[in-house]
Amino acid sequence: MLILQIGKDEIFPKTSGHKKCMFLENLINGKRNMKPGFAVDIDNVLAVAEEEVQRIYCKMTGKAWPNELYASAGGLDGSDVDRDLIEQIFEHFHVQSIPSLPVIPGSRVALETLQQQFRIVIITARRPYARPQTLEWLRTHQLPFDELHLTGEKSDVAEGLKFAVDDHPEHVKDYVSQGIQVFLMDQPWNRSYSAPGVTRVANWEQLLQTFH
Repeated sequence: MLILQIGKDEIFPKTSGHKKCMFLENLINGKRNMKPGFAVDIDNVLAVAEEEVQRIYCKMTGKAWPNELYASAGGLDGSDVDRDLIEQIFEHFHVQSIPSLPVIPGSRVALETLQQQFRIVIITARRPYARPQTLEWLRTHQLPFDELHLTGEKSDVAEGLKFAVDDHPEHVKDYVSQGIQVFLMDQPWNRSYSAPGVTRVANWEQLLQTFH
C-alpha cells in the first residue's frame, strides 16, 4: 500500500488542485512501473573484505590471526577479542581500507546483466560515515547500481525487493522473513546455514545461470 503524507503550501506552493492531482498520479504510476529490486551486499559479495580485516588485526596486535575465527558475518563481534580492539579494527577498515579493497571477479558483468531486469539496490551494514568511501569504490570499479543504503536493518530499507544476495546468515534470515528470495554467496562462515527460499551460489557466474 502506498501512503502519501502531503503537507500544505510548503509542498505545493501556489499550485492548482489539478496540478497536484497530476503530480500524485505521476508519482503513483512511477511506483507501479518501477522494476523489482535486487538487493546486493558489498563486503565478501562485491568486495574482498575478510582478508583485510585479518590484516588489520595482525598489524595492530603483532599477532597471527586466531585459527578458526572469521571476522565476517558477526564472527569478530561474537569473539573474545577485546572490544576496544574490535572498534579500532572496524574504524580503520571503514576509514582507510575501503578504497583499496579488491573487487570480486564477475561482479560488474553480473550487475550490468541484472540491471536489465532489476533495480540494483546495494544494501550494506557498513557504518554510515563510510558512504563517501563506498560510493568512490563503486565508481572506481564501475559497478552499476540504482540505490545505496548503509544500514544493519537490510530487509526494511527499499521497496519492491524480489531478490537479494548476501553472505551473512542473519541478514539472509531477515530477507527470507520478508518473502524475498535469497542467494547466499558461499563463504566458509556460512556453510552450516541452509533454509527454504535460500539458494547457495559459489560465485556471480553461478548466480546468473539461475536466470537462464
